[in-house]
Amino acid sequence: MRRFILPFLVLFIFISESIFVDLVHLPFASENQLYIPRFVLIIVIFITVFMNRTQGMLFGVVFGLLHDIVYIEVIGIYLLVYAFLAYLISKAMKVLHNNVFMTLFLTILAITLLEYYVYGINYLIGTTKMPLYHFTTLRLLPTLALNSIFAILFIYPVKRFLEKIKVEELDS
Repeated sequence: MRRFILPFLVLFIFISESIFVDLVHLPFASENQLYIPRFVLIIVIFITVFMNRTQGMLFGVVFGLLHDIVYIEVIGIYLLVYAFLAYLISKAMKVLHNNVFMTLFLTILAITLLEYYVYGINYLIGTTKMPLYHFTTLRLLPTLALNSIFAILFIYPVKRFLEKIKVEELDS
């Protein structure tokens, strides 16, 4: 039963992303600015760092595919990038020191890469005509601010939770 806690937690976070946008209006974002919660990506990165690469990539593939199915018409955009970012983070953590500040930095970097990737794909297929400057000021910066706050608030509780699950998996 305990092995299903983490998938249900990530599913709850996935559902709460869309609810968050509808219910919470941030004071630092004007009505022209878009802030996109990337809470699932943050949790996938935390799973990759604090548990292992395989589980991080698995959660990235599953919830990336779920994101593609629920929110967009093109299947594969988020599926590939969530798993690829989990892989890159795991490789970076082998070279860099494994501490909370480095994890936060890599999380913000991954969100930035994700946003530019999605913007580039949408620009290439013609679903957006937003210039890069407007994308950066009206979407990227508020998104980074929101997700940075989320990552800072939840890194310690999630780290303790994931390390507890990891110890329980090793014991059994």
